[in-house]
Amino acid sequence: MSASPAMIEGLHGIPIVPFSKAVIIFGACAALAIVIQYLTDYSRLQQFKGPWLASFSKLWMMYHTYSGDMHEAVAQACEKYGPLVRIGPNDLVTNDADFLRRMSAIRSPYTKSEWYSGTQFDPGMNHVFSERDEVRHRDLRNRMSSGYSGLENPYLEESVDDRLEDLTNLIRAKYTSTDRVIRKVDFGRLAQYLTLDIITDMAFGEPAGFLSEDDDQFHYLETMSQALPRFEWVSCLTWLNRLVQNPIISRLVKPSQQDTHGVGHLMGIAKQMVARRFGSGKEVKQDMLGSYINHGLSQREAETEAVLNIMAGSDTTVTALRSIVLFIISNPTVYRKLQDELDTAASKHVLTGHFVRDSEARDLPFMQACIKEGLRVYPPTVSLMSKTAPAEGDVFNGQRIPGGTKVGYCAWGLHRSKEIFGPDAEVFRPERWQGVSGDRLLEMNRVVDLVFGSGKYACLGRPIVFLELRKIVTT
Repeated sequence: MSASPAMIEGLHGIPIVPFSKAVIIFGACAALAIVIQYLTDYSRLQQFKGPWLASFSKLWMMYHTYSGDMHEAVAQACEKYGPLVRIGPNDLVTNDADFLRRMSAIRSPYTKSEWYSGTQFDPGMNHVFSERDEVRHRDLRNRMSSGYSGLENPYLEESVDDRLEDLTNLIRAKYTSTDRVIRKVDFGRLAQYLTLDIITDMAFGEPAGFLSEDDDQFHYLETMSQALPRFEWVSCLTWLNRLVQNPIISRLVKPSQQDTHGVGHLMGIAKQMVARRFGSGKEVKQDMLGSYINHGLSQREAETEAVLNIMAGSDTTVTALRSIVLFIISNPTVYRKLQDELDTAASKHVLTGHFVRDSEARDLPFMQACIKEGLRVYPPTVSLMSKTAPAEGDVFNGQRIPGGTKVGYCAWGLHRSKEIFGPDAEVFRPERWQGVSGDRLLEMNRVVDLVFGSGKYACLGRPIVFLELRKIVTT
């Protein structure tokens, strides 16, 4: 007679659980673990309203990352639920300007979240934007600020003028129509070439040659367009970034200085350029790289920061430039007002050079309004850029934020706030900046300034971006 399963015993008299019962027990334990995890995730931030799916999973964030409309989704969530909204188990987002400034204040206990680690491109070496260690981040900023401000680089404006000359020469030679021939020009593409040549000239003392060749050098732009979606996923699912940082996987997916195209090739160029500034017979130049070295950046640090200059500096600037130019040329009233302002200044001999000097452009109020309005309506950066709440937690509008919670930036919602900018806040209307003064104008300016961050996390490249925008828009 065969023994029944219930009677079977293993070695030393230990009962063996039948396979079917083991499956049931395992399933029950897994279900219980999921329920406990759900309750834990839900209860952590249960005091904050938000999409139901976001209360216990990353699915809401994943869906909108996949859809490419995260910036609009978080803006709609803030409009529906309030100034601080739950968008994930441990993720909040805010469109409150005062709270954003407080998180980034010089002495704020908030720190950069793991979101920033996803921007690291050189394994083993953080640049100033990806660096999460507060002490090293502050040290890097202090050593690099002079290079961005122009205090030790007197040729910043000259670099812009020279590259504008390249742009106008290219348009005259290849893209100027005649009575018989109509030649199309893709300004968006040429604008990208322009900003890349400007920033490489500022950083290395010579342009990369995008304009002179009228071509995507080493397929950089093509590679970047392919890489950006990957970055969005890494910033959404931070465990992906930890996976990518694994040395074996990193060698397979991260850019390398031996690459023949894209970011890796750019890293190789930066390595060569930086190498000329060190050792015997080193080159000494008054440019951004020279300033970094003068303030003690190592050769490896200089290589990494030089690549960041090009990647971040060109992308944000050209995004702003494209949107501002598009808004101006598609709005006849705005276009005529800006042209009249420039013509009037020229007739009064206020504009003296071949290209408008930056000091002259600062005295053109409507042009300045066009730039601020373009940055407001279409911010060049709409990523969350989350900060981590201090271990002791925080309080916002009477609601407690547990320590370790990530709080993101709702750029699209903040800069289109009807409360701050009026009922037509979604419309490009530079005139809104005219005829206002006092506290209202101050608040409008302070909110637009948040496009470039604030406090200890303010963008170092802000002066260069405005220099480029003022000069290019008036050309």
